[in-house]
Amino acid sequence: MNKIARSTANKLVTIASASLILASTSVSADTLDFSGLPIGPQGTTVLVLPNATITSFGSDLYVGASGINHEICALTGSFNCEADLKVDFSSAVNNLSFVASGYNLGDHVDVNIFDGATLLGTVGLSSDGLVDLSAFSHVTSLYMDDSSTGAGFAYDHFVFAPVPEPETYAMLLAGLGLLGFVARRRKESAI
Repeated sequence: MNKIARSTANKLVTIASASLILASTSVSADTLDFSGLPIGPQGTTVLVLPNATITSFGSDLYVGASGINHEICALTGSFNCEADLKVDFSSAVNNLSFVASGYNLGDHVDVNIFDGATLLGTVGLSSDGLVDLSAFSHVTSLYMDDSSTGAGFAYDHFVFAPVPEPETYAMLLAGLGLLGFVARRRKESAI
């Protein structure tokens, strides 16, 4: 192989391996979006979204609008957001956070964080605000255990990063292997 063809082949292998590495490391943030749902009771206790299933252990799921935000809650028969709610993610997630809103005096929720059947931890909520669960990895579900005596909480702005699949790691290793191969060939051809 002549020097120009070898140089072109090396450049193509370098580009291919760099592309594999970039493809394997680009995991973007994802969200649960309730903005496409009608405001009010949903007429169901189970809501299936593309990246999660939300289950109310009350009488209905309710979507409300607070400014430009759309939040969801689990209704009791009295139309308070005091029923337990579960979020089952379609695949495991990392860097999870969400916003709790609608606090009234007497409201309290324990957010139980799971990886499959394993309880990773519990975070208690007794005020509105951002709930940062990024310390927990490989989260598959959340169970909001509501013991509120006020109006209860609503939840929105669920943001998370999907856990990379094993194929992603295989692509990363393949890309690194190709880069090593190119580096070795360059070293050998320089001699």
